[in-house]
Amino acid sequence: MKKQKLLTSAFLISTLLLGACGKETGSITRSTKATVETNNNGGTNSNTARRLATNPNKNNLIKPASLAQSFDNIFANTLFSETDANKNVLVSPYSIVMDFGMLENGADGKALDEMTKYLNGGLSVDELNKFMKTSQENMMDSDFTKWYVANSIWLNQDRIKNLDENYNEKIKEYYLSEVNNRPYNNATLDEINNWVNSNTDGMIPQILDELSPESAMTLINAISFKSDWDCTFDVNKTCETEFKNSDGSTSNVDMMHSTINGYFANDDYIGYKIAFADNDYSFFAIKSQKGLTPYEMMKKMSEDKETISSIMSKYSTDEKADIGLPKFDVDYDVTLNDTLANLGVSTIFTNDADFSKITPDSSDLRVSKAIHKTHFDVNENGVKAAAATAIELTEGVLLGVEQKNLQINMDESFIYGIYDNTTNLPIFIGSMNNMK
Repeated sequence: MKKQKLLTSAFLISTLLLGACGKETGSITRSTKATVETNNNGGTNSNTARRLATNPNKNNLIKPASLAQSFDNIFANTLFSETDANKNVLVSPYSIVMDFGMLENGADGKALDEMTKYLNGGLSVDELNKFMKTSQENMMDSDFTKWYVANSIWLNQDRIKNLDENYNEKIKEYYLSEVNNRPYNNATLDEINNWVNSNTDGMIPQILDELSPESAMTLINAISFKSDWDCTFDVNKTCETEFKNSDGSTSNVDMMHSTINGYFANDDYIGYKIAFADNDYSFFAIKSQKGLTPYEMMKKMSEDKETISSIMSKYSTDEKADIGLPKFDVDYDVTLNDTLANLGVSTIFTNDADFSKITPDSSDLRVSKAIHKTHFDVNENGVKAAAATAIELTEGVLLGVEQKNLQINMDESFIYGIYDNTTNLPIFIGSMNNMK
């Protein structure tokens, strides 16, 4: 199956049609890491109990519904900003909000107000700091899911010598960020890209194409995820199936099949979650029941005041379903300036931005651009995913019943991602518009 090269990302699900493999569906093989029978719709097994025993504060992690809306809005506005409606889009709102969380600790005034309202979903900087610290600790604590979460700040030593002491303490305490003071040259560019490559497990080998000596500093977040399914797909049941692209054309894809306990559906949407080995995280896929594209789905969710998270929780059932999921491998990159402006975060690019809390060495910092890159790989064994976000700041003004099980085959455009079953937040969200 051809590797998809993308410019924007979102993952939407499709209709209730049987794949070319016919009605037969394969059984799923339980991961050797799981020890008891589990529900593939996010139920608890012995792995989850073991995780809670090692991390008893996990259930105390806040579950901000407003942040779920913010995550959806980031995805939707990236999708809306894409000039080609048939492009596949994939973002990690978690990576983006974490990176901007570091920036917010040095912001004040209108720039801060816009970021807390439209990126944090109304959470204050202090509330976001605590959430990010705890969620990062939970991710890194998993025995069965391999997470890397890392943050770094790269100062241009010719422009900024030191960070504000209070700012430095906060980004190290809550974001575990390293701080590097370097000349902005090709050697430092290579060092930054190597740092991203290492902290995304090689899935994003490069975040920056150049490092301008005019830039004052760069804030970077990198995350990566790797996990087996709690129950792996039977490779012998994977077969070629026709996928309907959002532009009306069709592509042949390798469709994986299994039977799961539980799905979610209403008159507008249908989809499912598939548990990973620790049951703390799930893959999700959702498509329209009425032929809507991912773009149209996100617009309707916004109009109906629904989120991906609310749809999965409100319309779930524990009935069995025979599912189809195409194997895919996606890379996407986007400059987030338009996405942020469409969200309402625009002051950071202008003369009115106040980042005076970051450093005593400059009172005129502005965001020049925000870059985001993602990777997602799905097969019979599990999922690998990664994201990196870079915020560049410069000095000066810039613009910018014994029955047949329900069949749920993702054989047309759909939305997908990785879902945190504890916080009810989508860590990654993507749209699969075409499989060309």
